[in-house]
Amino acid sequence: MNNESKCPICGEPTFLVYGKYPRKDGLCKECSQKLFNNEIIQCINCGKWHNTEEICECFKAPKTNASESNEITCIICGKDSKGKHFCINCYHEYKDKSIDIRITNCKEVEILDKYGNLTIECDDGRRVRSRAEALISNFLYNNKIRSVYEKTIYYEENGESKTLHPDFYLPDYELYIEYNEIKKKGYLKSKEYTKSIYEKLNLKVLIMDDKDLNSIAGCLKPILKIN
Repeated sequence: MNNESKCPICGEPTFLVYGKYPRKDGLCKECSQKLFNNEIIQCINCGKWHNTEEICECFKAPKTNASESNEITCIICGKDSKGKHFCINCYHEYKDKSIDIRITNCKEVEILDKYGNLTIECDDGRRVRSRAEALISNFLYNNKIRSVYEKTIYYEENGESKTLHPDFYLPDYELYIEYNEIKKKGYLKSKEYTKSIYEKLNLKVLIMDDKDLNSIAGCLKPILKIN
């Protein structure tokens, strides 16, 4: 009996050593490398594999005549979506997020929150993106400190208009609070770059990390001068 396992994508053997040790992902060496490089993805709907930059066949609409096709557009951007609620670009950008949009008169669409995942509710009822942000928000609320979540900062750099979205802004202190938990070198470099932007704009910012979360009161009370 031939117990050799076949790759579901290309049909090649899936063994690291021929006849032994099947790969955990069930793919051959070449396809497994493509998965590692994020070149292919398995459809969550039908289970078939396809290129990451393409939409799975099961999401593609059946052929329609030209007039029908032109009437079907993406909910978010309004482009032709081939019979689906979202075009391929919006699908890939937002498929792993929970975004908020406002639809007016069934024709005007405004993205209220493009970053998505505002899933954690704080003591004051507002929603944030992480439990760390919720801890900071609850401390501010319970100590009667007014705060604005993700107040946009507009600035220019090399003639280009850009924005920052700090976690919290305390209007009574004219202070911005950023929380950063990632400690990778590339992220830390970005963190210092962001900090330099605040300095150039003459804005006060407090960048908190995991150590500060262990004692939010110990971190914020001296700065905010509260008992």
